[in-house]
Amino acid sequence: MTRPFLDELDRRLIGALHLAPRATWDDLGGILAADASTLKRRYDRLQEARMVRVIGQADWGVHSAAMPVHVFLDVTGDTPLAVLDRLRGLPHLPVLAQLSGDYPVYAVVHAPSDAETSRAIDRMFSVPGVRRVKALPALSTLRRGITWDPRFLGDGERAELLALIGVRPGATATATVTPPAKPLNDAERTVVALLIQDGRASAASIARSAGLATSTAHRVVRRVLDEGWVRPRLEIVSEWLGFETPFVLRLRVAPGDTPEVMRRIDQLPQTRLVAHVASDLSVLAAGLVTDRSAVARFVDDELAAIPGILGVGVDVMLTEPRRYWLDRDIGSGLGTFHAPALL
Repeated sequence: MTRPFLDELDRRLIGALHLAPRATWDDLGGILAADASTLKRRYDRLQEARMVRVIGQADWGVHSAAMPVHVFLDVTGDTPLAVLDRLRGLPHLPVLAQLSGDYPVYAVVHAPSDAETSRAIDRMFSVPGVRRVKALPALSTLRRGITWDPRFLGDGERAELLALIGVRPGATATATVTPPAKPLNDAERTVVALLIQDGRASAASIARSAGLATSTAHRVVRRVLDEGWVRPRLEIVSEWLGFETPFVLRLRVAPGDTPEVMRRIDQLPQTRLVAHVASDLSVLAAGLVTDRSAVARFVDDELAAIPGILGVGVDVMLTEPRRYWLDRDIGSGLGTFHAPALL
């Protein structure tokens, strides 16, 4: 597949959708000083090229009663890419990547329960080529992937978009596995499932797909979004935008400093994830930058300014065939979406 040509308006549109993925074309047009129909045509073109897709990030509590586990796998007798290909067939894996470090394969397990998490990790031991499995259960997580910002917009445009969606600049979101106060009814479950597949789906289109009255669909969609059961999220082929180097940090942090270190790292624009993990290290972080020299600057300049960090291990992601349940390829673009099943 040929990469789409991107001009300045395309990049600004992508930047705007990162911040406000469900904003109307009229609202986006007003902020970007562009015609709404032009923005829609450009989005449709980028989506058809498999460069962008707005999905719905399901609140952890609606698809799991367990925290995720970050898993590092050592490989023997085979290549990391061969092992990654075999892991694709296992359930409950939202992230798969090849790393540059001692453990060349990285995965995240997020199963519906602790028992299923244990079974999923156990199955990894039987995958041909896997020598060792190092599992790091998350104790707490600041969810960053949904708010990572490529910084294609001016400060004024960015402030307008954040005001449009009611987000306070610098706000930090802690991910939990707290379920809704009461079980979702049939209409709510249907709307959640549809919004996960298409985070920009209108209430009218959901009404048609779900067989609901339009007024009912409007009310349920608003409730699902207001309650945070689904959060719209723009997914991109980041390499096509010039962000070619995802990375993972393994941090040793002084006892008692973990919450503040996590908060400080979470505020950095390069960061996609910050997790407190059960391990001989304290904090696991993931980020995305343009190139490897940007990783060096991030470590030497940004991390060095945060007190409490005792040691830093850095792994570059050489390939990332799956991110947030969505298969991706640098040549062909976004692929299959393995959306988690609702509880």
